[in-house]
Amino acid sequence: MRGIWRRARILVVGCGIAAVALAAAPAAHGEPAVVLVSGFDTSTPFSTPDPSCAGQEGLTWSNPDGPAAALRAAGFSVFTAPVARGGALPPSPCLGPGQPAPPNDATIDSNGELDANGRALDTLLGFLRTEYGVDSVQLVAHSDGGLWSRSAITQGPGSATALPTVQSLTTLGTPHTGSFGADLAETLQDGQCHEANRIEQVICEAVLDILKDVFGSLGEATIKELSHPFLAAWNPRQEIGCPVTVIGGTAVDIPLVPSLFDYYNPSDGIVGEASALAERSTSIALQPIPAPGFQAIGRQTFPVVHSGVLSFITPNTLLNQADISADVVAAVRAGTSRPSCSAWAETASAEAAPIRTRVGFRSIDVPRDGWLPRPRRGDALLLTRGTSLRCRGATVTSVPVLGSRRLSVAMPRCRTRLRAVGRGRVLDLRASPRRGLVIRRGARSIDVRTTGPKLRRVRARVLLRGRWHRLPLAQGRRLPATARGRGVSVRVIGLDPRGERLVATAHVAPATAR
Repeated sequence: MRGIWRRARILVVGCGIAAVALAAAPAAHGEPAVVLVSGFDTSTPFSTPDPSCAGQEGLTWSNPDGPAAALRAAGFSVFTAPVARGGALPPSPCLGPGQPAPPNDATIDSNGELDANGRALDTLLGFLRTEYGVDSVQLVAHSDGGLWSRSAITQGPGSATALPTVQSLTTLGTPHTGSFGADLAETLQDGQCHEANRIEQVICEAVLDILKDVFGSLGEATIKELSHPFLAAWNPRQEIGCPVTVIGGTAVDIPLVPSLFDYYNPSDGIVGEASALAERSTSIALQPIPAPGFQAIGRQTFPVVHSGVLSFITPNTLLNQADISADVVAAVRAGTSRPSCSAWAETASAEAAPIRTRVGFRSIDVPRDGWLPRPRRGDALLLTRGTSLRCRGATVTSVPVLGSRRLSVAMPRCRTRLRAVGRGRVLDLRASPRRGLVIRRGARSIDVRTTGPKLRRVRARVLLRGRWHRLPLAQGRRLPATARGRGVSVRVIGLDPRGERLVATAHVAPATAR
């Protein structure tokens, strides 16, 4: 843009955070600017409101029916936040004449740690204030961008640089309480096969190898921090003073799944309805999944999938529908008259109370001669490509795991045995609903205990500095200083009275704010 930049108000939109600055010609109707932030496993350039950047906002935001185009048409000045995969550089920025690009540490790693991305977003906002004169912003985020935005709001008061006031937040398909695909990955990421039959052992290991390959390419830290046990502890520390407009997708709807499990179903293929709408729910292990704690408003759902990666289900996504984009514009307009998001965060305590989370136990089995036992409530079956399940001759519906076409998961309700059909492989993740693992983490220590029917030969471990260490049951372990501000993984293994091997795993957020 040419001319002298005037101080502007900004709106932040997306699965990440972008800043918008107003040029010499103010936005129509005096509207504030908007920042768009893309989310998990995306790559997005930094772009400014310059007219030459329309349609150049990156794969997430450039659809002509998407939020960026709708916000520009409504008179908002739109920025996009720089986002890159795995620490790589983002695409080349789109800038008007003489406009500066943000520093490298303002780039969000879409496969990185949640709070680190919150700090990167704060760096971007500080850059916008300094270089573009932005003193107030509104955020709209897609997918994990909503979590990064909430983290940025909470960490903002501790920034060494003056930041704009965050006026509002709108999220599209954000996993506020977790993603069922990440829960599955956390259950099996450190899983091991212990089949007595050699062929069954090979089948089990082959499926786990595919799972580890898929999730490894997406970023181990990201997957762990999207599990519901981690977010159940992380959410209470994210204190923001404004209501959040939440929008979700429901194109994937598995028949016969009870409404109790709306954390899983319906979903946009990656994020369940209850998680996207920030509502409390129940895990299939029958453990409570608490709501994130902020005031959610709007709560709109649409029959769409999460993003284009699931276009093999339907081409309609949260990012390419005119009616969804219209709702985003309406939420952004309304945000200017609400209390700012920063107000509550400024009084947030850096030290939180000890956290407590509970997860269920599972066993890992493979079919025998293509047959699986009658499913129990809470069972989940992992299928590789080329495999389907039959219940009394009818095909059981399965959904992709985190958008992967190589893996899908089914949660069948069937009164008889299941039949596995095809050339692929199946793992049966059998629930043990009467047993649970309770984890309590304080500022400097962690302890665990089991609940329900007694297990034999129980072994508990905690992952510290890349190595598994013994964790005495009900006694706890002091955490080293390097682990106190980071999430830690816990794994407990035991045998039931029949000798079946049961496993419970969780990645637990720190009890202190970072």
